[in-house]
Amino acid sequence: MADKIVKESGHSRNSFQNQSSFAYQGFTLIEMVVVIALISILAAVALPRMLETYDNAHEAAVYGAGGAVASAVVLVRSQWVANGSSLAVTGVDGFGNDDVATSSDGWPTDAGQGAGSSSNPVMDSPDRCMRIWRGILVANAPSVTASAAVASDYLVDTVNGNCRYNYRRTDQGSNIVYNARTGEVITNI
Repeated sequence: MADKIVKESGHSRNSFQNQSSFAYQGFTLIEMVVVIALISILAAVALPRMLETYDNAHEAAVYGAGGAVASAVVLVRSQWVANGSSLAVTGVDGFGNDDVATSSDGWPTDAGQGAGSSSNPVMDSPDRCMRIWRGILVANAPSVTASAAVASDYLVDTVNGNCRYNYRRTDQGSNIVYNARTGEVITNI
């Protein structure tokens, strides 16, 4: 009876065996070339877009960090003003860990040094710039270092008496410059 059902459907056992062996033969050379060509075209179109997205993400990270630094600088000065200060202080009460030093104009100049903090608005060492970064950004700040041998998000140096934070995750030369004399923060992409 099983033979009868198979014959009625128009297929014999031999034709099923031929079809099943054909299914395991694989792709022809032409099919493989077409697939490789399609993948190549997709890669040629998608790769530049992915790289652009990658660059945009790094630019956004630098702009975000620059905005965070600018906001934190203003917050330090605002707390300094709210405290009724009119002179340089070694720690702004009510901001972060109460250890951010300011100039006589209220802009951050050092952090975490207590009575040894410098209120000089002219940045003379990358170490002070690192302390300011860590002191004003308080938590979840991108990593900074003054040593090129240490892996971090930003490499710190001083230029013209300002702190410069060079973004290291790309070679575009992006940086953030903080001027403690005026409180100005400039983000360069």
